[in-house]
Amino acid sequence: MKRIIGIILGALIISSLILAGCSKSTPSPAQPAPAPTPAPAPTPPAPAAPATIKIGAMLSITGPDAPTGVPAHFIFQYAIDEINRAGGVFVKEFNKKIPLEIILRDNQTDPEKTMAAAEQLNADGVSVVIGTTLAGISGGIFEKNKLTLLVSQFDAVAPTRQGLKYFFDTSKLNSGTSAAIFQLVASLPKEQVPTKWAFFEEQADWVAELASFMKDDAAKLGIEFSYAGKYQMLAPDYSQLILGAKNSGAEVLVAAPVPPDAIAMLKQMQQLNYHPKAIIFFRAIGDPTWANLGALGDYIIGSSEWDTHLAPNDPTVQTLITAWHNKAGEKAQTGGIGPAYALVQIVAAAIEKSGTLDRTAIRDAIAAADTDTVVGRVSFDEYGIRKDTALVVQQWQNGVQYMVWPYGPGYDTKSVIWHRPTP
Repeated sequence: MKRIIGIILGALIISSLILAGCSKSTPSPAQPAPAPTPAPAPTPPAPAAPATIKIGAMLSITGPDAPTGVPAHFIFQYAIDEINRAGGVFVKEFNKKIPLEIILRDNQTDPEKTMAAAEQLNADGVSVVIGTTLAGISGGIFEKNKLTLLVSQFDAVAPTRQGLKYFFDTSKLNSGTSAAIFQLVASLPKEQVPTKWAFFEEQADWVAELASFMKDDAAKLGIEFSYAGKYQMLAPDYSQLILGAKNSGAEVLVAAPVPPDAIAMLKQMQQLNYHPKAIIFFRAIGDPTWANLGALGDYIIGSSEWDTHLAPNDPTVQTLITAWHNKAGEKAQTGGIGPAYALVQIVAAAIEKSGTLDRTAIRDAIAAADTDTVVGRVSFDEYGIRKDTALVVQQWQNGVQYMVWPYGPGYDTKSVIWHRPTP
């Protein structure tokens, strides 16, 4: 019996040991240690910024268009100095403000030298180019070099229809110049407007284009050009033109002469006893010496791109007038200072918007621009021409140039004296 009990107890002990062994959990395979979290990659440093942003300027500092180029150059530098006093233009690519620098090329009012200046500005490594008048004829070179040209006071329409992507113009063009004159004419009593006009056409493509626009617009008001004659710039004698206009019965004379030609025409008209009721001289009456002509230069009508009388209460406009008069004298003309200042404003805004000095990116920013400038908001149509440009007409009266069109709230407009007193 004791033997049986021992066998049973032994079996129970062995069973308990087996059960205890089975109740232990099987250990999990060893897990690898978690990989350490990588440190964030360091932000790459901004590329080295240039010392300055080079802005090309193509202007007629010498030659017949110098009365346009000289004030534009002064205002370009004035505007850039203002920007640089605040540190320059912020460029995201470099994460800092960079000062602007003007690289000036004088085209000397010469077409061949204009083309050479365009190529030189490309070689200069400028980011964008601003200019006036004759600069516009070199648009094809800027297109080839993918370098933006932004101009004011360049009026020819034809170059703007060549599909150029890198050319922009804030001017009203010849079409706008003609429209401005005939808007003024249409506002006058019909009996005051002679129906026979004459055009003295300088042999230049842009003048021929202007003459064509004016003839078309005149016809809509029942006005005809009873005489049209051509001449070379700086010709010594205009008697044939003057007698042709006089004999045709033309009572309004239109031309776009440089100042020496305009003065010679006026003097020879007196000698030949030709006294039209109105004289419209584009270009010439913006010369700073016009005020010195006295009675000879009075009552001449013209049309510039802009006039300070459009914004007589704007403090920026008044500051620009003061700065230019301090430089050039109280009689210096101011019609081009606003458009010149606006070019710098547009370029600075485009560089900041693009965030880079890449030429194409700057071009795209200008194309999409809607920039608030001293001459109003500026945006461009599909041809690169400013939309909604003001159409301005001026007249010299008693040695002072006044704006005589348009009329509107906030404008300082004086009534036109349409029938010019006989000297």
